[in-house]
Amino acid sequence: MFVFARRTVILSLAIAVVSCSSGNGTSSTPSVGDAQRVSSQTSLDAVLDSAPEVANGREVFKKMSVHPPAGAPPILINFLADGPNQAGVPCIDCVNGASTGDNIGMTGPYSYVAANFVWQYEMSFSDMSYKGKCKLAWAITSGKTTIDSFSKTIDLTSDGGFVLYAVARPRPKYSGPATLTGKVTCGKTAQSLQVPLQFE
Repeated sequence: MFVFARRTVILSLAIAVVSCSSGNGTSSTPSVGDAQRVSSQTSLDAVLDSAPEVANGREVFKKMSVHPPAGAPPILINFLADGPNQAGVPCIDCVNGASTGDNIGMTGPYSYVAANFVWQYEMSFSDMSYKGKCKLAWAITSGKTTIDSFSKTIDLTSDGGFVLYAVARPRPKYSGPATLTGKVTCGKTAQSLQVPLQFE
């Protein structure tokens, strides 16, 4: 009797698992979380694509020996960072004691945005084969609320290297957790990254 009951339970569980999955073993309908993520990303892309242009900023470009294979993307986003605003950075070949000229100096990365500070936001990407205009856009959001957004259009006259751009921004009137998103769009190629922020 006990063996029969155990087999019945196992058989019932197997039928339940099969009936909840499609032929390839995955869920046949997307989860609500996936739909919300796609919707949120579309909305965030709209914020980034319409971010107002800023007049200030500092661009540095370092030529590198690059030989991308056929089919490689023309750009690759490197990083997104932020910290207290400082004059003179970013800079290339400015690190004392570095063994080569292939180095950068930038503000100390610090994602806790203290009160009464002007903040600097950096974005870097590798330009492997693109020449022309690129739009760099930043958005600071908390959930569906946009706290700040800004952008800069740059003109790349040379390819084969990396770009680092920094923008100084006054601190928004906000306290609490937020997300910094950076997006670079060069021609038809766009890539983005996100990092957390905490405003004092």
